[in-house]
Amino acid sequence: MNTLGIQRGYMAKNMKAEEFINVVIAALSREFEKEVKLEIIDENGFKITMKSYEVVMSRDLINKLLSPYGVDRYMLQEFEKQGFKFDRNRSQYIKYCFGMYNGAK
Repeated sequence: MNTLGIQRGYMAKNMKAEEFINVVIAALSREFEKEVKLEIIDENGFKITMKSYEVVMSRDLINKLLSPYGVDRYMLQEFEKQGFKFDRNRSQYIKYCFGMYNGAK
């Protein structure tokens, strides 16, 4: 059993949207060795940027996606739509984001 997944599940259930988005940003920053920035737009909105890629998310959307890797997956998919390229098999973290457990694709 993967302890990272268990910890992520616990955090997703027990953290507020703003706290959890900071966990996701830290993970993305470590994974891609790029600065990922969080800008609070208003009391309900956030803008996340990595290089020239950006995603705007509301608290409601974050809460709707709140699962161990749902927010991460959403951000990565939005970055992909904007041209960000990465290998979905590059790490265990990315595989978990896209539901590729135990070698499943």
